Amino acid sequence: MAGKAKKEEKQGTSILRILGVVLFIVVGAVLTFWHANFVTGRSLLLAFPGWEVTYKGCWPNPFGGAWVSDVTLMPYEEYPDEVFHFDSLYVDVPFMQFYSTFFPKRLKWLRSEIKDISLEFSGGRGTLAEPFTWEMAAFGNVSASPFEADGCMEDAIWVSEEMAEMGLQAGETELVMSWHREEGSLVREQSIHTEGVGRVDFRGEQARDDDFDLFDMVEGDFSTVRSREWHVRDEGFIAARNAHCAKKDGITPQQFVQRHLDTVERLLEADGIAPSESVRNAYRHYAERGAPLDLALNFSALPDNLSYEEFELSDWLNFTSGTFNIDGRDLNLGMREVTPRPLPETDDEEATTFALLESERATMRAQAAVAEALAAPAPTLAVATLPASTPPPTELPFVVPAEPEVAADAITDYAKLRAEIGKRFKFYLKEQSPIRGQIVGSEDGQIRVRRQMTSGFMEQFIARANFIRAEPMR
Repeated sequence: MAGKAKKEEKQGTSILRILGVVLFIVVGAVLTFWHANFVTGRSLLLAFPGWEVTYKGCWPNPFGGAWVSDVTLMPYEEYPDEVFHFDSLYVDVPFMQFYSTFFPKRLKWLRSEIKDISLEFSGGRGTLAEPFTWEMAAFGNVSASPFEADGCMEDAIWVSEEMAEMGLQAGETELVMSWHREEGSLVREQSIHTEGVGRVDFRGEQARDDDFDLFDMVEGDFSTVRSREWHVRDEGFIAARNAHCAKKDGITPQQFVQRHLDTVERLLEADGIAPSESVRNAYRHYAERGAPLDLALNFSALPDNLSYEEFELSDWLNFTSGTFNIDGRDLNLGMREVTPRPLPETDDEEATTFALLESERATMRAQAAVAEALAAPAPTLAVATLPASTPPPTELPFVVPAEPEVAADAITDYAKLRAEIGKRFKFYLKEQSPIRGQIVGSEDGQIRVRRQMTSGFMEQFIARANFIRAEPMR
């Protein structure tokens, strides 16, 4: 009897052990799937802060990271047609970093911070005009070409489905984004590649002396920029773009190239920058033939009495050195600071940069004609003597133009603009014409504004020092 009881006890214990193992496996699998979704969500938040990003499936990689399917990027609700879809995403995080983040922060001896993340998107296509990142703001999301549509009268950007219309055998777009934390620095890398169209690779390094987790960078402070570099490789887009726009606008490809150069130069002038003659000629070589283009910049630290928040784009020239390399030829940076000349105002938010340039030129020609007419010698006229009783003509009084009425809901506190992401305003700035735009983010302590009127995707910073007020647009 005693032996039978021990046998039953042994069988019961075995069942409990089996159930325990099964329960452990189930709980472990659930936690692993949950953690894969957590890492994916935080990685996407790091990559696209303020955007709405959705995906349908997420499966953990046992060796660290996750496989994700059907990823869709949607920057702003008021532009529902501007989306970009990727068939798949691979999130790569080193094994120990991935699994150690299971533990809460208070168990620091068990938990290591995320220091390396790589996001590899594939099977991309879409109609997104907003650049994927600020570092890629000058490049088309599909073309991977700088200032892709500047010079065209009607086109502002090109989307995936239009590549075939331009005569290109385009593949789907691939996007890679990675962050690597080293001792005292952070390295960020990005690339856009559409096979048969073009490719651009970016690498940037910035100083980070604080102890931070990559997932905390969304709320992190600005870090000193050390270097940035871009490498552009054309795979057929430049020739197709030149021919397509020339045919559409009824000009020759050579004439379009000149339009493109003039428009890009005018864009730079709006930000207070002008290229040297050697750089202008070298860029023409790229715009004509799609020659390989590289730009490498190094930045020196700012003096203690200067603030990044007060800097305009042209101010960086005093703290920047670098080189262009176009088709194997090295050139100095070759940029100089000039007085910023903002682009003309227009109520047409879809106006291309070249259309604005043409409007500006027409205005300048009209003003020159008026000045020429006023400078011409006046014809001799017989002058009648007025009767003594007639009072002499008097000059019209000079009327001081009234200050524009300030809207009751205008924002005058620069800091409050950070809470208005996604909303449209008319910005009043010191010594500049008002500009219309949409607040798309806050980066490096400055408000970033999207102006769709300039090539569909151009963005600029609104500096605190130049800000007067912002009035909501109805």
